Amino acid sequence: MDNAESLQRTLRRARRALQILEEEKVGYGIRIPVDLQIEFEEKQKEVASLEARLAQLQGGTSNSVPDNLPRYSSVFVGRKREIEQCLEALAPEERGWGVAIDGIGGMGKTALALEVAYLAREQAMFDAYLFASAKTTWLSPEGVRQETLALSSLDAFCREFARILGQDEIVRMSDARERRRALLDALRGRRVLLIWDNLETLTKEERNQIAEFLRKLPTPNKAIITSRRRTGESALTIRLDQLSWEEAADMMRQLGQRQFRVERALQQAGVKGQQELYDVAGGNPLALDWTLGLIAQKGYSFNTALKLLRNAAFSSDLYGFLFADAVRDLAATDRTLLSVFVVFFTPATVAALGDVTGLSPTEIRSGLDRLVTLSLVNDLEGERYGLHPLTRNYVTVALGGTPAGTATPTSATQLDANAQRKALRYWVDYAQKYGGSGKDAYKTYDKLEAEWQNLEGIANTLRELSGIPGTLQDREAAQMLIDLENALIQFLWFRGYWDEYIRLGEWRYQAGKGLGKWSDAGWGAFHAAMTHYHRAETDQAAIWADRMTAAMERGGSRYDRATAAQMQGNVAQQRRDWAEAERWHQDALAAYRELGEEEGEANTLNWLGVVAHQQQQYDRAETYYQQALAIAEKLDLKEPQAYISSSLGRLALDRDRPQEARLWYERELTLAQEVGRQDKVAYAQAGLAQVLEAEGRYSEALELAQQALQIRERLRDGNVAYSRGLVERLQQRVSS
Repeated sequence: MDNAESLQRTLRRARRALQILEEEKVGYGIRIPVDLQIEFEEKQKEVASLEARLAQLQGGTSNSVPDNLPRYSSVFVGRKREIEQCLEALAPEERGWGVAIDGIGGMGKTALALEVAYLAREQAMFDAYLFASAKTTWLSPEGVRQETLALSSLDAFCREFARILGQDEIVRMSDARERRRALLDALRGRRVLLIWDNLETLTKEERNQIAEFLRKLPTPNKAIITSRRRTGESALTIRLDQLSWEEAADMMRQLGQRQFRVERALQQAGVKGQQELYDVAGGNPLALDWTLGLIAQKGYSFNTALKLLRNAAFSSDLYGFLFADAVRDLAATDRTLLSVFVVFFTPATVAALGDVTGLSPTEIRSGLDRLVTLSLVNDLEGERYGLHPLTRNYVTVALGGTPAGTATPTSATQLDANAQRKALRYWVDYAQKYGGSGKDAYKTYDKLEAEWQNLEGIANTLRELSGIPGTLQDREAAQMLIDLENALIQFLWFRGYWDEYIRLGEWRYQAGKGLGKWSDAGWGAFHAAMTHYHRAETDQAAIWADRMTAAMERGGSRYDRATAAQMQGNVAQQRRDWAEAERWHQDALAAYRELGEEEGEANTLNWLGVVAHQQQQYDRAETYYQQALAIAEKLDLKEPQAYISSSLGRLALDRDRPQEARLWYERELTLAQEVGRQDKVAYAQAGLAQVLEAEGRYSEALELAQQALQIRERLRDGNVAYSRGLVERLQQRVSS
């Protein structure tokens, strides 16, 4: 950047050149050559420009520096990399007319443009700083306000810029085309920064005319334009994305310093609450400012303001301001794609969008180009595309995801609900294809793991659409939720998603009740009960076991009722009511044998062994375990072999047979790792740790025990307390 000394030298040279040109003019009298006159006028402009820039560096307030930059009323944080890029693009040696800043509404495009202009002024990069906006509205916590002074055409911009420059004769011209040419002529020999704000509100024709004007902008003049539409012009393009968490936290802190109510609310919310606000806002500065403004100006609590931000239906001012203009003129393909995106919770590929919509790659790419241009969809690395969280909220409401009795801000812009429904079905079909509970189903669980964020998001969407808990609102969504749970449930159990397992089980129970499908309701209750059982939450397990039994009595098969009996036996066993546990399990065993359900038979034999084992009836327990194992081996079922091996390992330890226990636990570990059942991996590791402890190999035992504890703590397994005690005991032995 130029400093005062270098500018002084350049100014002296320019003045000498101007003096020489002036002397040449005098020599020609009244017949001055046209080229000399033009050169003289441009040199005059250059001298004036240098004088104005020098005055800035020297701290003067020279009237020769036209400047109508508005002050940005809110705080400005971060964007250091973007600022650096902008300043580089505004340097006279850089090609291109300047910078185009695009992005969804509220990302701070205008704020960044002004911040760059202020910094450019501090460095005396230009001799004039001209700002004009096409913006017609602005947002406050009180709602959307209309701006009556906004410019609506290229000619309006030209008249405004000419007025600020003091070019009254240009302002008075009657021909718009001549006015544009005259303004471009007036800019030659100068270094003016033009800021064109919020061009997305103009028509396509007007935007094209502005693009043509900018292409003709004489160097070293530069421009910054802001728009929600990507321009693709010959300039540096910056797509403004969300603030980082650190930047957003700094913004919240500064807003708190301005308003005591905000500061107090943020303190009460703590870092966790502030992080939640950041996540819901998607790092959007306007959304953060608006939400905290509700606290400052309306006295809302933090949670109330956050609820309004989260729900687009209750915050029509904010969401309408951000998106209404952008979606108004969407084509049918665009609406379909936008509707499908709402059920992709990770970036989507063109191929995946094609699978869901049935559109050709060419149609999808054309639609994506338009949606990216409108800043409704973000284009990411690797040809992937995704939605901003606020866009997702808006589209959800546009698709009808609005609480009953609430006015939607998108009533005039309904999207493609059928496309959304097809996308939901796509993910349910995906889960059914790669999930399930067959003996080899675990081999495709990596496919589910890779898409778990999408599958979990779909489950939440289906629950919201169905209306559960409460009055059923969407039968198709409820059925899809049941299908999804049925496809995912073994994957969730094996891979250790126990919180999600219990949640989906409860939702299936509620959906099944709403549809009158009592078997489905019962199986959902079973999954909830089983999780509580394995976490040693016996009272909750009993509640869900009773719900399962009641549902299966109303509409379950004989097999369903047998499984309900088995679950009741588990609850009785955990309560150490041995006689009751034996009765329930024997009833289940008889039913399974009558039905020829050998896997159920093996499972129940293992549970009968557990009941005998806990009563120290070791021989009887071993008989049950061995009978169960023989069936599992005959059927080549690896997961049952794993948990039955675990039972036999525990029995060997209790009989003080560590070498025998080692063989069973090693077998369990191999099988559990193969099928991916995390809780059984932990059981095997803890069992082997006890074997190694008995052999005095404390360091090796401690490593395995710690691995088991880590898994059990994540699962909140009922054996976590035992694992902690084992780790502590081994740590003491290692250190002694």
